[in-house]
Amino acid sequence: MQPKLLIAPAAAAVLAASACTSQPADAEIVALPWVPVSAQLAAYESCDDALEGIQEAAVAAFTAWRDEYDRGGGIEDFAAAEESDGAGATAEDGSFSETNNAVAGVDEPDLVKTDGTFVYSVVGQVLRVVDTRSSAVVAERELDSFTWGHRLFLGDDELLLMHTEDVESGEGYFSEFRLERIDAASLETLDAFAMEGSMVDARLVGGEVRLAVGSQPRLEPVWEEMWEEDADDASVAAAVRATEIEDWLPAFSVNGDGQRVDCAAVAHPERFTGTSVSVFALPADGDWTGIEPQTVMVDGETVHGTADSLYLAHYDYAWGAAEPEAESEIYRFVFEGGRARLAGEAAVPGSLLNQYSLSEYGGHLRVATTENEAMGWWGGGCGPAAVCAWDGGSAAEEPSKSTVTVFAVGEDSLTETGSVTDLGVDERIYAVRFIGDTGYVVTFRQTDPLYTVDLSDPANPVVTGELKITGFSAYLHPVGEDRLLGVGQEATTEGFATGLQVSLFDVGAAEAAVLDQYYWEGADSSVQWDPHAFLYWAETGVAVVPAQEWDEGDPRAGAVVLDVGGGSLTQAAWIEHRVGGDSYEREIVRSLVIGDELWTVSHAGLQANALGGDYERISWTGF
Repeated sequence: MQPKLLIAPAAAAVLAASACTSQPADAEIVALPWVPVSAQLAAYESCDDALEGIQEAAVAAFTAWRDEYDRGGGIEDFAAAEESDGAGATAEDGSFSETNNAVAGVDEPDLVKTDGTFVYSVVGQVLRVVDTRSSAVVAERELDSFTWGHRLFLGDDELLLMHTEDVESGEGYFSEFRLERIDAASLETLDAFAMEGSMVDARLVGGEVRLAVGSQPRLEPVWEEMWEEDADDASVAAAVRATEIEDWLPAFSVNGDGQRVDCAAVAHPERFTGTSVSVFALPADGDWTGIEPQTVMVDGETVHGTADSLYLAHYDYAWGAAEPEAESEIYRFVFEGGRARLAGEAAVPGSLLNQYSLSEYGGHLRVATTENEAMGWWGGGCGPAAVCAWDGGSAAEEPSKSTVTVFAVGEDSLTETGSVTDLGVDERIYAVRFIGDTGYVVTFRQTDPLYTVDLSDPANPVVTGELKITGFSAYLHPVGEDRLLGVGQEATTEGFATGLQVSLFDVGAAEAAVLDQYYWEGADSSVQWDPHAFLYWAETGVAVVPAQEWDEGDPRAGAVVLDVGGGSLTQAAWIEHRVGGDSYEREIVRSLVIGDELWTVSHAGLQANALGGDYERISWTGF
C-alpha cells in the first residue's frame, strides 16, 4: 500500500516554507522552529499557484522528516508505523430507537439503522435487511473483501452505503472512498460517488448528506526516491517539484463521470504537508450533479455536526527533544444551496479527544482540549479505550492541563470570548459532554475528577465543581433531569484500570455527586471508544452497555441491561448470543429498541428479546 504522506511527529518540529513563496529548484531549504499556525487560511488563485505552493510546503516537510528520521531510526521505521492502518421516533407499530447521535436531529453514519419495521445492517462484509415482523433476512448483498469502514444512512426509500476500498493502479495501491445510494428494498445501486481518499466523517441533516473525505496525494515517484539509499534533500526536493497538480488534488466521479477538485476551491494554512480534506454535500434522494467540494490542505480527523454547521478539527503538532507542542485548528463550514462554504477558523491549545469535545450552543462554540499531553511519539499512550495504567510515554517539561475555550459564532468568524484552564493538571481528558449551559469534563491519571463547568457567561466560564473518584468515565450520557451516566473503568488509587464501571451522577448542584455504580471486574465495553454502541431508552429508563470479559478460560461477550432509577443502577438482564464460534463472533456491536422488544446485533446474527421482565428471547436470525 502506498505510504501516507504525513509529516512525522519529530519532523513536525520544523516550519514549512511559506506555501505561496516561489523558490528555484536549487534554493536552500530552511527549517525554522515550529510555531502555531493559528488556523489562518488562504486560497489559491490558480492551479499554477496551487502547485507551486503545495510543492514548496511538501519539500520542507519531506526534507525535515528525512533529517529527523535519519537520526532516529530511519525511513523503514516510519513506513512500518504508517502502513497500519438515542433519541426515539415513532413508527406505525410503536416507537423505535435511533443511532446514538451527539446532536439531536443530526444523524451520524453507523453499522445499523432501523425504520421500526426493518433492520438494516452492514457487518461482516455483508449488507442485510431483516424484517422484524418475521425475523427473516429479506435482502442481502455481499461486499467486496477489499472494502472497509462500512457505514449506513437511512433515507426515505434509500440506503446510503459508505465505505473505503483499496484500489490497485499502475503506481501501486491507493484508497478510494465510495458512497452508494441504494434501493432499500432490492439493495440495487441507484447512484454512485467515488473520491480518492477515505471518509473522515459524515452527517445527514434535512435530507442532505454532508461529507468530509480525507485524501492522500499520489506520489509514488517521490516515495521511490525517498527509499533510495543515496537520496538526499536535493534529490527528494527535485522529485517533489516534478509532480503535477493532479498528483495532489483528489479526483472524484459521479456515476462514472470523472472530475477533479477545482484549484480555486482549495484553501491552506501557513504550514501543511500535502494531505487534504474535502467537504461537500449531496442530496440523499439523488440528483448528484454539480458537486463542488471545498478542500482544505490539512490532516483533519475530527468532525462535529450541527443543524447549521460542520466543524472540522485538525491536530497540528511539533515534537522537540524534550517536550511536545500542539494546537488544534478548527474550521467551520456552512452549506448554502447544497454547497459547502468556509465560514470561520480558530485555533485552541492542545488536542481534542473526539467530537464530544466540541459543542455549538446559543451562538457559541465550546471546545475542550488537553495541553502538554505526555505520550509516546506515536501520539498514543494509554488511551480511554485501553485497560491499562497511565504510563506517560515521553514526559513534557510542563505538566499537562485541560482547557475549555468559548468562541462566538459569527456569519464568517469564530471569535474567542473566554476560557477556563488548569483542569486536571498532570492529567488528560477522557470524556466530555456539554449539556445546555453546562460542560462536564473527565480527566484521569490516578483518580477521576469530574469537572462541572458553568458556561452561562461565554466571556467567563467557571469551574463550579470537582468530584474525585477512582477510575474514569470514557463516555457521558444524560439520563433524565439532573442525571448523568458515565461508562468507563474502575481503577486502583495508583491508576491501574481493573474493570468495567458504570456510574450514575447527580448533576443538579454546582458539583456532581455519585448516586450509584455498577462494576464488573476484568471487563470492558466498546462504549468507551465507540458511543454508537451505547443505547439509552428513556421510555423505560433502560441503558444497554455491550461488555466483554476476556478471561482466557471462559471469555464472555454480550450486553448488560441496566435499569436506571432516580438514584440507582440495577442489572436487569445479561443478553448474549448463544451460538458457536469465538467470542468475537458473539460480541454485541449494536442494540436497538423496536416497540416492546430489545434487538441486539453481533457478527453472528440478530436477536430479539422482550423489553422488560425477564427479557425472554423471542427470535434469532443467524448471519
